[in-house]
Amino acid sequence: MTLKLLGCLSALALVAASAAQPVGTAGAATASDGPAASATGAPRWETRWSPSPWRDGVNAFEALEDDRRGSHPEGLPHVHAEKGVWRFDAHLADRDGSDRMRNEVRGMRASDGNPLEIRKDETWRITYQMYIPDTLDATTSFTHIWQLKNSDVGTPIAQISLPVVNGVQKIAARYWTLADNKSHDFATADLEPIQNKWVTTTIEFRSGDAGYMRWVLRDGLRTIVDQRVGDIDLWWTQEQYNRPKWGIYRSIKSAGLQETYLLVKDLKAEQLGSATPPVKLPPPDRSPGTYEAERAGNVFEGAAEPAYCTVCSGGRKVILVGGNIYDYAVVRGVLSETTGTRQMTVHALVDGSQTFSVSVNGGDAVQVPMTGAKDTVTTATVPVDLVAGVNTIRFFGLTARGPELDKIVIK
Repeated sequence: MTLKLLGCLSALALVAASAAQPVGTAGAATASDGPAASATGAPRWETRWSPSPWRDGVNAFEALEDDRRGSHPEGLPHVHAEKGVWRFDAHLADRDGSDRMRNEVRGMRASDGNPLEIRKDETWRITYQMYIPDTLDATTSFTHIWQLKNSDVGTPIAQISLPVVNGVQKIAARYWTLADNKSHDFATADLEPIQNKWVTTTIEFRSGDAGYMRWVLRDGLRTIVDQRVGDIDLWWTQEQYNRPKWGIYRSIKSAGLQETYLLVKDLKAEQLGSATPPVKLPPPDRSPGTYEAERAGNVFEGAAEPAYCTVCSGGRKVILVGGNIYDYAVVRGVLSETTGTRQMTVHALVDGSQTFSVSVNGGDAVQVPMTGAKDTVTTATVPVDLVAGVNTIRFFGLTARGPELDKIVIK
């Protein structure tokens, strides 16, 4: 069954959830405020994720983005669990590129170890408490402390941000429009009154073409913000899923930045209606000499990561390879009975003309130019020198993003 077909079936199974209109009261942060009792057949809010810093640590999340460029090793860990909270540290030395810093976690990992996937036309509600110290200032450039993203598009889908508006520090909920790559704040509050204390925030949204987003911010029993925006596009991908991010992602171009931190606790994610069945992927290619890019044990460094792919063997590919020295993938466990030159065929999805740099066992790089289309698997064959036994093959690119890697075949 293809991923597109499964997505259609999932969407049909959740028609009732898509049509349901969550109660627009200030009490949105509790499951009891969801739609009516099951006796009516209406969907209910079901808790899908409720991690513990003590029990799960950073394994509660799908992936860790702790100084992924290695700019400040003395400051590690920048993201960790301590004393019942998750802590995100931001130092002035941290960098994620020349003009920004990022210490975040992304995605939600269920108790069985599998990622929780927010799919098309699903309605979710994420609630947690956060502590914003007075050193975590709003900025004239961007500072984000929560995001909703998918791996296919660099532009965020939605955010909780700390902007300066008319000289006043604010906390804002916003969504983005993909066509013009612009953000739209639909709810704001003054930042300074909620600093140096625990406040509760709830983000409720339907992940669809005609979705909605609702943001509730509370200081104890007092509701500061409860605002909803509808008829917005919160689904930008055909293959991937949406996932939340927590942490500090900010520009370094604002004046007066301080070393700071963010604390998060009592995380909970609920889905409206029953849990969606996991995606069933086609089997990987187990032909002799074939190595899937996404297989367990391979290395995905920086932004590189496995993602769904309807036309790839095994239903997955590895994306975001190259463009700098940090984002790369390593295919491990490549076996050869003898030392010598072999032929390696690279299978990948190519956006026009792109090139992989390939290094075998740390040796000099070989260039693999490829030309093709984003929705078609393209191949290129190059000679590689292997040693008898186990080899590692690194895919990278220092100046531009490379293709999206499906698999390699050694002959």
